[in-house]
Amino acid sequence: MRFRRILKGLDVDAARATTDWRPYFGLEIDQVSDSFVVLLNQEGSRLLRSWRHVDHCPQCGGEPTVELSRKDLLSAIRH
Repeated sequence: MRFRRILKGLDVDAARATTDWRPYFGLEIDQVSDSFVVLLNQEGSRLLRSWRHVDHCPQCGGEPTVELSRKDLLSAIRH
């Protein structure tokens, strides 16, 4: 029950463009819209809202989220 954010729009090494691992207290997924909410505290007063990118994403017009290599994932975990 931990998450980390990958920061967008930064011109730095991918491993440095992430936040530290932080606890979260809940995850709500809308199966219809591919949106989700991450509850950051037990009260549910702090949260992150986002969506999963899919083919021809209606949110950004882009393509689906790409897969990361095992090497990239291990690198993100170790930082």
